[in-house]
Amino acid sequence: MSVKQNDISSALGKTLDGQIFKLLVANIEDYGIFMIDANGVIRTWNQGAGYIFGFTDTEIIGKHISAFYKPESVNNNIPRENLNEALKNGSFECEGWRVRKNGDVFWANIVLTTLYNEKGHLIGFAKIVKDITERKNAQDRQQAASDELQQQVKETKGKAASTEVKFRKIIENSYDGITLLDEKLSIIYRSLSSERINGYSTDDWRKLTFEDILHPNDLDKFNSTLKTVFAKPGIPALLTYRTKHKQGHYIWLECAFTNMLDNISIGAIVCNFRDVTERKNAQDEIERKTEQITNILESIGEGFIALDRNFNYTYANKRLGQMLERNPADLLGKNIWDVYPDIVNSKTYDALVKAMTERTHVTNEDYYAPLNLWHEVDIYPAAEGLSIFIRDISERKLAEIEIQVLNETLEKKVAERTAQFQAANKELESFSYSVSHDLRTPLRAVNGYAMMLKEDFEDLLGGEGNRIVDTIINNGKLMGQLIDDLLAFSRMGRKEVNLQHTDVHALIKTCWLQLTDQMKQQYRLILHELPPCYADPSLLKQVFLNILGNAIKYCGKKGNPVIEVGFTQEKMQYIYYVKDNGAGFDMKYSDKLFGVFQRLHSNEEFEGTGVGLALTKRIIDKHGGKIWAEAKPGEGATFYLSIPVKSKVPKL
Repeated sequence: MSVKQNDISSALGKTLDGQIFKLLVANIEDYGIFMIDANGVIRTWNQGAGYIFGFTDTEIIGKHISAFYKPESVNNNIPRENLNEALKNGSFECEGWRVRKNGDVFWANIVLTTLYNEKGHLIGFAKIVKDITERKNAQDRQQAASDELQQQVKETKGKAASTEVKFRKIIENSYDGITLLDEKLSIIYRSLSSERINGYSTDDWRKLTFEDILHPNDLDKFNSTLKTVFAKPGIPALLTYRTKHKQGHYIWLECAFTNMLDNISIGAIVCNFRDVTERKNAQDEIERKTEQITNILESIGEGFIALDRNFNYTYANKRLGQMLERNPADLLGKNIWDVYPDIVNSKTYDALVKAMTERTHVTNEDYYAPLNLWHEVDIYPAAEGLSIFIRDISERKLAEIEIQVLNETLEKKVAERTAQFQAANKELESFSYSVSHDLRTPLRAVNGYAMMLKEDFEDLLGGEGNRIVDTIINNGKLMGQLIDDLLAFSRMGRKEVNLQHTDVHALIKTCWLQLTDQMKQQYRLILHELPPCYADPSLLKQVFLNILGNAIKYCGKKGNPVIEVGFTQEKMQYIYYVKDNGAGFDMKYSDKLFGVFQRLHSNEEFEGTGVGLALTKRIIDKHGGKIWAEAKPGEGATFYLSIPVKSKVPKL
């Protein structure tokens, strides 16, 4: 049997964790199927082997196969001779007494198959065991009867007829098929059990040749075996081959040919055979699934290794070889601590030991300096040891390190810029106060003299003169308001936000009363129930005073001014809105809405300094929220502001 290295490794349990191995052979109960290494040490164990021998996998894995032999067989070195025969011929089959865990003996059929890697190096052996004690007892009874028959023939020829009848009855009821052939391979005798096995009657068989029923791929080895049979009389020649059943499908036969043509009592080639199709199909299925799993492990983009319970490598895929810059085959059988002593007492070492001792899945990330390799591993316990998936994360880790360095550099620059900004802000604040003071002095003079001119010379100024003086006074007031707004905007940059539970519903009522108390025009307020939020009450009041004031101002020219205040909630934010049916604006200018001194209407249409919404945006930004607006010219506007929901604030 020719077996690839990866197939062998998988079959020996070197690629498969406990779950995969069970999928292959665990449910086969009639056959013990297990793998041994070149020295005869047991490496895997299936359920059928447990039934036959009585050992669990933990009790027997790692023990020598001599545990199954009788003491006299061990003393005669029979276990090693069996392995040597399999090594010499590629496979070896025998029958003999074997010992169970409780000391009982049974008659076993054993098939050993030698396994090599792709370089032709010996890996170990596959061993299949079947308890055929009942068959052996039947054969012994048959043999005893046969011996008795022969003895009786020798003692008296007069009893020959009755003895032959007895002999035939025994043969016909045999488990195996028996056929006697002459020197031309023509049928002398064929048992009924033969017909039960392949479906052909003796008459059918006489019309056929071996070429008619043998599988074409097995014909050459069959002819070669026959040459050996004729060349070596008295020595059984074993052969497993495929033959066509009468129903048209092929079955596997295990056959022993013995040339007894020179034996006067027999004078034939004796062919004993049995149907082993079920066993062969099981073996083929194991090999197919093993190859399938091995192909998967070899095609994945991750490194994969399997370790036995002594931390020896039993399998390593090609990807791992690329990562470690080694030939995976060179690792097999070696101890991981010997191959990589640098990992002893490392995080990886601790993870492997934990997974092995606690029999639990462990994930670990570590750095291996000799190869400059960052790796991430997933370690899974398996019946034979550990199955380990390894990912090269060097690129990711280098990127993380680079990002960390960039972040540190950025943080340093941000700190520097923050310090510069704070110094500039302080200087700007000082400048704002200075400018405010310097502007207010001439502004007070202008306003004062204009008022005096109005009071003392109103009658002499006439209509045009009084209009000009009123314009000066009004613009002076506007200038004063502008200075106040600028100072408020400047102070907002350094003001700390005092977050606390804020009743927004009550706050809106207070703002509305403050804005409309002295107004003659009647405005309709639609106020929905509003949830409280976690905010600075004084600053939030200033926000709603600005927004509600704008709504009152821009819908004041409407015949039926209506202002609506409500909210929606999205994820972790409350979104409050103020909607009016006023002048509105064109959305293409919305980017200017919250800028300082940016106005979408002239003072002739609506008064204002262009600072209020900028101040509002700064307050909302300091709360971690956002503010925006939607509008259409002549159809009103809606202003939205979001405030993050805090766990301390109860929801409605």
